[in-house]
Amino acid sequence: MLTTVLSEKGQVVIPRAVRSELGLEKGDRFEVRVEGEQLILQPLPRHPLLELYGAFKGDYSLTEDLLAEREADRLREERKILG
Repeated sequence: MLTTVLSEKGQVVIPRAVRSELGLEKGDRFEVRVEGEQLILQPLPRHPLLELYGAFKGDYSLTEDLLAEREADRLREERKILG
């Protein structure tokens, strides 16, 4: 039998063996309910979009790309005005 302790902040650590068995990861969410004298933590399904978080992380910056495009547009407009 595995046991855990309730902290002063009301936090409970789920033992590693249980996390591994259920495939639980940091950030997973739970439904919490009481049934009689039992406390039930039911893992909630992960949101499919949250699974993609960080998947496209890399050197590319959309902000930098948009700023560069805006600067190029500004230069084109200046050349157009100056003729």
